Amino acid sequence: MRPNYIHLPKLEEGHPVNKLRESFNHRNEVILYHNDPVGIVFIGDSITDYWDIESYLQLNNGKRMINRGIGNDRTQWVRDRFTADSIQLKPDWIVLSIGINNTKTLDVDQSNDNQQQIKTRILEDIEAMIVMANENNINIAVTTLTSTNRPKLEGFITRSKLVQIINNKIKQLCIEHDALFIDYYTQMTETKDDIDYLRNELTDDGLHPHVFGYDIMSKVIEATFTDIYPIQLKQR
Repeated sequence: MRPNYIHLPKLEEGHPVNKLRESFNHRNEVILYHNDPVGIVFIGDSITDYWDIESYLQLNNGKRMINRGIGNDRTQWVRDRFTADSIQLKPDWIVLSIGINNTKTLDVDQSNDNQQQIKTRILEDIEAMIVMANENNINIAVTTLTSTNRPKLEGFITRSKLVQIINNKIKQLCIEHDALFIDYYTQMTETKDDIDYLRNELTDDGLHPHVFGYDIMSKVIEATFTDIYPIQLKQR
C-alpha cells in the first residue's frame, strides 16, 4: 500500500519552483515508503540545489542526507513546501539556506520601502519555518545569506549592505528560537572600500559557489556540527 504523504501540486505555469516539483513528490514518497532514516535535509535555492553534498560530507550514523534545493526559490515558496519537502521526511536536522533571490527586485528599486519589505518577508518566513521545525521536534539550522560579486548590477551595493543586516537578524532569530546558526558569510566574503563581495576565487558568476566555495561551506558545516551531530568531511 502506498504511503499517505503530502503531495504538492505545481504552481502557476512558468513558476520557477515547478521544475523539481514532480521529482520531489516521487522522491519523498519513496523515502516514506521505505521508511528511510533521514539525518539531514538541506533545503533552499540553487546554491543548495547545485551542491553535490555527498561528494563533500558524510554521516557516520547510517542515515541519509537529502537535497531539496530549487533554483530561483525564495523564502515564501520554500515556506509553502517546507512541510512536504522537509518536515514529513522526519529528519534529525534541517539546514535552511534561503533568501538571496528575494533581493532581486533591488536591481530595479533600491528604495527604503522595498528594502524593508524584502527584509520583513525573509525574516518572517524564516522564523515561521524555525517554529514549524520546533513544533515537530526537528532540529533546525539556518545559514547566512552569502554575499554576491556582481558589481555591475544596479542593486549591488544596496544588496551587500542589506544582506549584512539580514544575516544579523537571522542570528538573532536562531538565538531566540534555540536554532543552530551557520555562518558561511564570514569565510566567503572579502571587503573592498567598505563593500562586501563574495570572494572572486570562489565563484564563476558572482553568485553561485563553485567547487572551492562548496569546499568552504562543507568545512563550515562540519565545524558547526562538531559535538552536535556525526557529520564529517569525506576524505579525498
